[in-house]
Amino acid sequence: MQSNYLEVQSLQRAFDILEVISNSSRPVNLKTLTEATGLAKSTVYRLLNNLESRDYVRCNPDGTYQLGLKLLLMSQRVDQKFELKNLARPFLKKLNDITKETVFLGILEKNKVLYVDMVESPHPVRLVAKIGTTNHVHCTSLGKALLMGHSEEAILDILNDQGMENRTEFTLVTPEAFLKDMELTRKRGYALDNRESEDECRCIGAPIYDYKGKVIAAVSISGPHSRFTLELIEKEVAEKLIIITGQISNSLGLISK
Repeated sequence: MQSNYLEVQSLQRAFDILEVISNSSRPVNLKTLTEATGLAKSTVYRLLNNLESRDYVRCNPDGTYQLGLKLLLMSQRVDQKFELKNLARPFLKKLNDITKETVFLGILEKNKVLYVDMVESPHPVRLVAKIGTTNHVHCTSLGKALLMGHSEEAILDILNDQGMENRTEFTLVTPEAFLKDMELTRKRGYALDNRESEDECRCIGAPIYDYKGKVIAAVSISGPHSRFTLELIEKEVAEKLIIITGQISNSLGLISK
């Protein structure tokens, strides 16, 4: 009976750890977990190792912990925006460190781009957007990237629903022009907003795929067009963005071919 009790006790302690992580708005470090559960550091570390080996928690490069892929896949009611934001955050920071430009994470919500996270550029002149706000798909790199898995028919339905507001002289304002741009976007693996949403802004975006290969989000990098040139994007930034969005997709269970 004693051994059964010890097994249940370990299980309860593991649940305590999972609950602390799931109730936090950001990844949790070992010290916080130890203080929150009242357990010895060695006990928490041992249980975390077991949970990580089964993919119930994920250890980030900075030593913090968040819920792992297995819990995300098991749950039928996961708040996708919250979990994806936590998962993608270290990758957004990495892109920000590399490019020194503003990095956005967005999802498709009611046929619009919804900004769910952002890491700002350190430059005095930079591009920003308020988290929780929306934008149109036809004039943003996030929007185009989010539509990379959509059929032409589905894209046309979205354009018909939302319209194609003319933001600048560079905005694509006809379905034919947009579909042609989407064809090029799919071929190169990334989307461009070449001053189409804001005249001063240029952006590049790439999709994030879930374990089924479905586009569920996108990441973009934005900067003033005078600094964030097409040459810079094509020669230096595009490859880095595709690699890192691929790493996020792999973290969600996508098996690269």
